Amino acid sequence: MKRNYIGLACTGHDNALSIVNSAGEITFAEATERYLQNKRALSTPPDDLIRIEDLINEYCEPDAEIVVTKTWSRATPEIFKREEQLATERLNNADFNNISDQIAQNLDVSRYVHSFAVNSIQNSGNHLEFRCQTNLNRKVINRSYNHHYTHAATACYTSPFEEAVCAVIDGFGEGVSTSFYTYRNGAIEHLASSSLDGDISRSLGVFYGGLLCGLCGFDVWQGEEWKVMGLAPYGTFNERIYELMRQHIGVRDFGLECPPEGGPALTELAAFARKPGASAEQVADLAYTGQRVFSELVTELLSNLYNLGLSNNLVVGGGCALNSAYNGKILDQTKFENLHVYSAPGDDGNAVGAALLAFYDDNPDIHPQPRYQSPYLGSKMSDETIGNLKKFGRINGLEKLAGKVHRKAAELLSEGKIIGWVQGRAEFGPRALGNRSILADPRPADMKDRINALVKFREEFRPFAPSILHEFGDAYFIDYQESPYMERTLLFREEVRSRVPAVVHVDGTGRLQSVKREWNERYYDLIKEFYGITGVPIVLNTSFNIMGKPIIHSVEDAIAMFYTTGLDALIIGDYLIEKD
Repeated sequence: MKRNYIGLACTGHDNALSIVNSAGEITFAEATERYLQNKRALSTPPDDLIRIEDLINEYCEPDAEIVVTKTWSRATPEIFKREEQLATERLNNADFNNISDQIAQNLDVSRYVHSFAVNSIQNSGNHLEFRCQTNLNRKVINRSYNHHYTHAATACYTSPFEEAVCAVIDGFGEGVSTSFYTYRNGAIEHLASSSLDGDISRSLGVFYGGLLCGLCGFDVWQGEEWKVMGLAPYGTFNERIYELMRQHIGVRDFGLECPPEGGPALTELAAFARKPGASAEQVADLAYTGQRVFSELVTELLSNLYNLGLSNNLVVGGGCALNSAYNGKILDQTKFENLHVYSAPGDDGNAVGAALLAFYDDNPDIHPQPRYQSPYLGSKMSDETIGNLKKFGRINGLEKLAGKVHRKAAELLSEGKIIGWVQGRAEFGPRALGNRSILADPRPADMKDRINALVKFREEFRPFAPSILHEFGDAYFIDYQESPYMERTLLFREEVRSRVPAVVHVDGTGRLQSVKREWNERYYDLIKEFYGITGVPIVLNTSFNIMGKPIIHSVEDAIAMFYTTGLDALIIGDYLIEKD
């Protein structure tokens, strides 16, 4: 019997759904937040009752059984209970009040997060199964996989490697915070994990997202770790903050440890926290030093992994793999020769890993082929809605430019216009890669401030990405590395920084996206046209959203943002709208 596979990322934050067909091809993958336009879609099941039927009809084969796979194992509730018991024992055995207070606080957080996740895990898939049993008349088979195993599957199966080692660095999984694997001949084998043992502080995800993000005055529930990365280059090294953080958390072999003296260290660290009403720039030293500590800890773990002598290729998954500022340093700070980080290494990406694990379990004679995995797996813009826009929109400036829209876009960019650029299928993962993007000329020094103030409505220190034609990478970046998913930050060559100041961060770096024509033909052609006009093979690229909202999902979303922000032009497919 033919089978299709639906992966449900169901942690409770960044939930997502993916579909894999009977040939092992990813036909669809999208985060729940996009359709709902609700940032991170907290506690929302990925299989929306209204939408799931349409997704199955469009992206599943009509005669296929449905295998539904979740990104947490069935043992998860019991593992979480055990973690809470261990934390309670630590609390009862604590000798000092400040340590007791910290353990008690962590226990409260653990209980809430665990219940939050378990509710999501148990509720996800119910709508899907109901629809399959009623309207669709399809057989459903249910499976579940270990959380970090699905992270590893996403990382390994999307990689260009036949063999590699894999590091999953996360907030938490089933009682662990990091896990390590080997990948060879399509098989993913577990090497080691760092156990939490009832202490959620023994986690790099919690260190960065909970402790550092919180001290800087940002909100981890809203996913504001990005702000820490953007703020860090504005700061300088603070030796005392560094000492306290290193007392709080350290590395031993493949594990993380939080020694008893870490409790008093946290108490003193609180004195460096951002005060109510203070600007973010006032804690830039804290962000800088915390980013450095995070980088050192991950480098220690990865170096220990390399020293096993298993591979020169590294794939990284888990939420911490979204730290692009560190990703760009991995090959320099370790002995690995090649690195792969997929476009969706966080919990949303696990939907792909779970679906592919189920496919390969059912097809053991088929091995994944190393290749570039396209991130353009999400929804398309509705042709019907575009037709309604033409018919009822009463927009004087609506123009169709079939075959030449990329040329017009390049001309507008060269004139200093800020453009909303919408093409094809949406990107899977948190970053816009040329299909749901806001684009601008990187040459004006004030362009970054213009977009932050007039379009994105976000903090001044937030940087923008350079999308660069791959063949010019070496000319613009020191030790250039191919970066197809905007997943790593590299150092601009000093002699070119003045050419593109709007995409050069304060420390001289840029979170680049390498663009090849075979990956995204229309986006490549746009940048090539811009290069022909300006001599610069780079455009400024940022996600098509305002701060606090997900990337746009529909034509209506694009139109609403166009008319309520400082965008100068909007291009959807072949259609152009310019403001007077």
